[in-house]
Amino acid sequence: MDVITINIAGRESVNLVCSKCGSARRIDISSLPNIGKVYRIECKCIHGFSIAFDKIKYKHKKTNFIGTYSLDNSLTDNIIDIIDLSRGGLGFIGSDKNKIKIGDRLTVRFNIDNAESDMINCTILVRNVIGNRVCCEFLDMTPESVSL
Repeated sequence: MDVITINIAGRESVNLVCSKCGSARRIDISSLPNIGKVYRIECKCIHGFSIAFDKIKYKHKKTNFIGTYSLDNSLTDNIIDIIDLSRGGLGFIGSDKNKIKIGDRLTVRFNIDNAESDMINCTILVRNVIGNRVCCEFLDMTPESVSL
């Protein structure tokens, strides 16, 4: 059975409508214990479907960029594999053993794959750490952060 993904960014509740009978059901987002989990929903007509909730504001583009980051209080650069980009942030996998924590501010530098191979130099805020994958939000993504 296919999983239906619903974006809940900025919402407090969502309405689910059964594709078989048209019955509607309101779900309060705060009542969901685990946003990343796939939920099995059954309608009163016994029709069932699977739903996953997504909090991502912007679409992510899969990438394969090599970059560096440094912690605010560090003078050394650490190599990273940037695996996705969006308008709001990026995700990367670190190749070092530093313990990055939620709330850390990092300075990130990498080249994008356009014709000019522009250098991005920006500050990011760590929002999520899952194993060795780090999800971050751009803090100062301005035109000045792109070195031409």
